[in-house]
Amino acid sequence: MKHNTFCSMLIQLIFTVGLGSSANSKPLLSSPIGPYKFLVKQVFNCNPTQDNKIQHNYYISHRANSKMLLGNTTIDVLFDDTFFLEMNMALKDSFGKWKENVFMHTTPNACSSIKKLIGNAANAFMHGFGLKNLNCPIPPGVYIGNGINESELKETNVPKTFFYGTYKFHVQYSRNNEKFGCQVYIIEFKRP
Repeated sequence: MKHNTFCSMLIQLIFTVGLGSSANSKPLLSSPIGPYKFLVKQVFNCNPTQDNKIQHNYYISHRANSKMLLGNTTIDVLFDDTFFLEMNMALKDSFGKWKENVFMHTTPNACSSIKKLIGNAANAFMHGFGLKNLNCPIPPGVYIGNGINESELKETNVPKTFFYGTYKFHVQYSRNNEKFGCQVYIIEFKRP
């Protein structure tokens, strides 16, 4: 995993420094990476007919010139750091086809990792998804909230620069090679 992070940072450095613009000249080439504005295009379950023990039933709603992520979460097991958080990204190419497995990452301690990823958006997530707190472990139950505005997702600890394009993120929870839940997010990263 350290190798992937190093390669990503090296590529970002090359494009930002080598292909970017200096103060006295126009850019030679538009950089494929940089600060972004993101749009959540779709959210859905990977296997809606499967009876997963962790289910995020989210959807996108448009309200007064903003996008809201609404829905509920049903957890049938204690969600703690014994789970792994797995992410698999696909990139939509210029022909509209998905290029699978562009990036894959598995991290242990799923509950703590999600809490760290949420960062400064913790209160918005807590109230938006009906949680009493974000302490680990999260007890079993059905959690329904008022939803979270797409703009509040900018306060998370995700990287502030990224490769532009449309991505499909498969996010799932596993423990001992058993899948407990899976959600797909299609997100477009565009120049601001």
